Amino acid sequence: MRKLRKLGPGIITGGAGDDPAGILTYTIVGATTGLSQLWLMLLSTPMMIAVQDTSAKLALVTGKSLPEILNRYYSRKVTYFIVLCLVFANVLTIGADLEAIATILEVLTGIRAVYFLAPITLLIAYLIVFEAYRTIKRVLILLSSLLTVYLLSAVVARPELKELLLNTFVPRLELNSSFTLSALGLLGTTISLT
Repeated sequence: MRKLRKLGPGIITGGAGDDPAGILTYTIVGATTGLSQLWLMLLSTPMMIAVQDTSAKLALVTGKSLPEILNRYYSRKVTYFIVLCLVFANVLTIGADLEAIATILEVLTGIRAVYFLAPITLLIAYLIVFEAYRTIKRVLILLSSLLTVYLLSAVVARPELKELLLNTFVPRLELNSSFTLSALGLLGTTISLT
């Protein structure tokens, strides 16, 4: 049981990469292109691992934050600009995550997503400000465990094995805007999971 408890932070970290905006992107990609872009996962997953590994090693080796490292090589203006871009990107990602959660609740309840935005935001703020780490950890582990639905949905979908293997290992390109936008969304979401 003690070893199982130690898995908690790892489960949360693994689940954090599957943010609602990412899940929504993957859902849209799958709905618009089917299995045809599975091969991109073989391409993008090593890229994601490289970005995460490089970021972690950089922090461990230097013992410094990104702004501190940037300040060493660039001017303060460049550092402020990069940090401002990161803040902007993170705020947009948080907004996209909240919107995705609200959209999922709309699908489940039939109530318009806009009515869920404020309560979801307030609930998250309450947990962060007023609850203990242990409570937040339990909530996040519970939410992360819901990601097992991925496995269940793969079984329920019953994809044809030949088509699954072909689309995973043989790249296929289509010259249309739907395919291109889906590919960009898939690559951007996967590689930026860090």
